[in-house]
Amino acid sequence: MENEELKEPENEGKKKGALSYFVTYLKNLWYDFRTSFKYNNMKLAGILVAIPGIFLGFFLTFHANVVTQMSFTTAHFDEAKEEIVQVSYLKPFDFSALVLFLMVLFGILNIFTAVTMSSKKNLGSVVLATITTSLIVICGALYLYSIFFYLSLLNANKIGTANNFYTKDLYISIASVIVSIVTSIAGVILGFIRYDRTYEKVDR
Repeated sequence: MENEELKEPENEGKKKGALSYFVTYLKNLWYDFRTSFKYNNMKLAGILVAIPGIFLGFFLTFHANVVTQMSFTTAHFDEAKEEIVQVSYLKPFDFSALVLFLMVLFGILNIFTAVTMSSKKNLGSVVLATITTSLIVICGALYLYSIFFYLSLLNANKIGTANNFYTKDLYISIASVIVSIVTSIAGVILGFIRYDRTYEKVDR
């Protein structure tokens, strides 16, 4: 009994010591994280630019589910031609899957440009991030346009049914694309404000 009574305070002391060590570790980790932003003023810009690559890739399943449900082609009987004709409402073609692919691709490229921004901190890296971000914005705008145009067709009863389209996949897809566009633009703007104007390329 005495041994058990001695072990209990000892075990509690070990638990408290482990907890104290873990809390100290988290405090030091948070301090190092904050300090890294202090000494690298382009780090936040880089993170914002990298977000599309993470968001678009992480939610790719939701985007794919939305795209596969959308069809802008319908068929109707043409009395003049006396035959069934196919009509596509999205001109010149259904580009939703293509722009989704390109948007994810440019989002991945933005991760690499974000790393370059954070490490080199020069104007060239910001310009490169601006190019990839512009492509993400264009593809994202076209993707959102295709979704909202499809929704307008559904609401007008011109095509399909809306029963299975208004799902969490739709809302998550739209939200993640908007967040990706906004954060990447914010990162580029912040990059132009904070890039190293004294940077000089050294020939080796």
